[in-house]
Amino acid sequence: MSKWYSLHIKNEILLWFFVVSIVPLLFLSLFYFINLKSDVEINTEKHLTEILDKKADTTETYVAMLHNQLDVMAMLPKTKELLQSYGTEFAHNKSNNVHDVNPFFESLCKKYGFYDLFLISTNGDVLYTLKKESDLYQNLLSGPLSDSALSWVFQNSKSTLNTQMSTFEYYTPSKSKASFISIPLFDGNKTLGIIAIQISETKLFEKILSYDDLGESGEIVAGYLDKDFNVVSAMPLRHFPNSFKDNMILQSSDSKEKNAPVKDAVLGNYGTSIATDYRGAKVFAAWKYIPSLRWGMNVKIDYDEIMQPIYNRMLVNALILFFVVFFISLAIILVTKHVIDPIETLIAKVRNITTKGEFKPSQNTQEIKLENEIGTLTESFNIMSQSLYESQEIIKNYATELEIKIEMRTQELKNSKNSLQEINEKMKKHIDIIDKYVITSSTDLSGVITEASEAFCKISGYSKAELLGKKHNILRHPDFDSSIYKDLWHNITQGKSWLGEIKNQKKDGSYYWVNIIVAPTFDKNGKIDGYSSIRQDITDKKRVEELAVTDQLTKIFNRLHLENSFKQEVDRAKRYNATFSVILLDIDHFKAVNDNYGHDVGDEVLVGVVNILKQNIRATDILGRWGGEEFLIILPQTDMNEAKYLAEKLKSEIEHHTFDTIGSKTCSFGISQFRVEDEDSKMVVKRADNALYSAKNSGRNRVIVSQE
Repeated sequence: MSKWYSLHIKNEILLWFFVVSIVPLLFLSLFYFINLKSDVEINTEKHLTEILDKKADTTETYVAMLHNQLDVMAMLPKTKELLQSYGTEFAHNKSNNVHDVNPFFESLCKKYGFYDLFLISTNGDVLYTLKKESDLYQNLLSGPLSDSALSWVFQNSKSTLNTQMSTFEYYTPSKSKASFISIPLFDGNKTLGIIAIQISETKLFEKILSYDDLGESGEIVAGYLDKDFNVVSAMPLRHFPNSFKDNMILQSSDSKEKNAPVKDAVLGNYGTSIATDYRGAKVFAAWKYIPSLRWGMNVKIDYDEIMQPIYNRMLVNALILFFVVFFISLAIILVTKHVIDPIETLIAKVRNITTKGEFKPSQNTQEIKLENEIGTLTESFNIMSQSLYESQEIIKNYATELEIKIEMRTQELKNSKNSLQEINEKMKKHIDIIDKYVITSSTDLSGVITEASEAFCKISGYSKAELLGKKHNILRHPDFDSSIYKDLWHNITQGKSWLGEIKNQKKDGSYYWVNIIVAPTFDKNGKIDGYSSIRQDITDKKRVEELAVTDQLTKIFNRLHLENSFKQEVDRAKRYNATFSVILLDIDHFKAVNDNYGHDVGDEVLVGVVNILKQNIRATDILGRWGGEEFLIILPQTDMNEAKYLAEKLKSEIEHHTFDTIGSKTCSFGISQFRVEDEDSKMVVKRADNALYSAKNSGRNRVIVSQE
């Protein structure tokens, strides 16, 4: 059956008009929309990044100004004199010594915009506050404010002798959230006490919360991690003004949502992306980490607001395109009718010649009165009917014209061949670039390497000759989990792809991390004939993750990692009806080392003790710095007696070790064991801490097992 468009020349003309004119218009419109959308997204990314950088710089500058002003206040002799004066008054009368507002401190608070100012003795007594709230004369170590942010900065400033700053937490005396900055006051090498300020949240938010250039839906979001690792709102939101007061959770710790900008920022990352915000709305966001406040900040705007001008413009363009196509179609139909009608008349004449054998020209010369190609064609048919010779000459002319066209076509084919050669050269260059910069390899069914890129050789340290014919296990790192390789082989041998992170060992013994995807390759019959893989170097990312859980001085785990490990051990013990023990140890009279020899020698003692501990524990034991000169060891699958044996051994090793500069040093140990009734790790640590306290009070340099 003939196709519909071949039944009539009109249909063919209309079809080719549509292919040649209308289809390109549609593709151009689509390309215009995609290009316009890309431009808007790029401009929005740049715009949001500029706003985010400005807000972050404003925040960091304001916090730095507060730090600098507090440093200046701590250096003023007047501040030290007032601390000593209030301390003397408090020592003589601890109950009714309510002081007047000091004009000196009042002027400082007004000048720098502090909410309140505190003078605190080394014993933790609040000797002076400007606001005279319920925190005045409270003890920050044993009183009702011992768990407050003010107590936290006091204790850390006292122990580290450095400036400390807390995050915003609810502070009972002020009946609102508050953040504190503290710094020690010195008289020579003697610590007189601590001066602290309470930051005005209103002042801070005034500097950040401005929604200029963010449209109707734009918003600035800031969050921090609470103790349960939930991301909590750190300031009022445009769409939820009470989010700060109500401790609104922006993302819970058990959320599996990916591409969460605020949480990514809190973890120390930065970037831009299209994401889903806390309302479930699609947004365009830019985010980064604010170190001074330990906040993650996110500037975002609804994606629909960004795209609305594009949608409006495309609607107008669609209407214009519709009318253009309509009028062009109408014009081509009229033109086609004007051209086709004379042709149909000519066809009738030809049929008359072929059916009746009449070669004489028609006597009716008025039927076609066109002075164009159609009129010429009619005259040619009349001439052909009179002279065969002339017809033969016409055929020769056609043959000559055909030869010319063949020559032209041959030249076109030669040009096409040259173009293909140029494309092949470009393809070769692209392949060389991939080989140089993309980490790829291929193996046969048994895993023997058959191909490796130059980038793969560079990162592994092996030459291509050393890799070919070998298996990938020459790169396997000894401390990497072998079960992951089993899972990889199980997937790819089943015809599936595998994606994951792998730690490899270079030829020189160092390590590197890659994000790898491995997929089977198939022959023409659909059978697996080998495996190919592509990798991305993520070594720097892994090292950053390692730094996040490592104590920078001793290079062992920090408290954050210990708390995460505790949760895992408690869950494991409850799930498998197992047990574990905890050793909490403290260096005896460590403060005297810092006071007599300086903090550099104190740091050497801390590192020396850690080296002794690492040399005498198992690979499965988890050692970390709990705080200051306290260390904690988690002993999986270990009961109290085994833990005591290890503690006695550690005590003896430390006691008989000779430290540079200070000679010998001892430690006190507290031991506890996990119980079934323990709800969490805090109960285990509390018993160990009580046992350590007993060891300290019993004369130090001893091991006490919890009897609670």
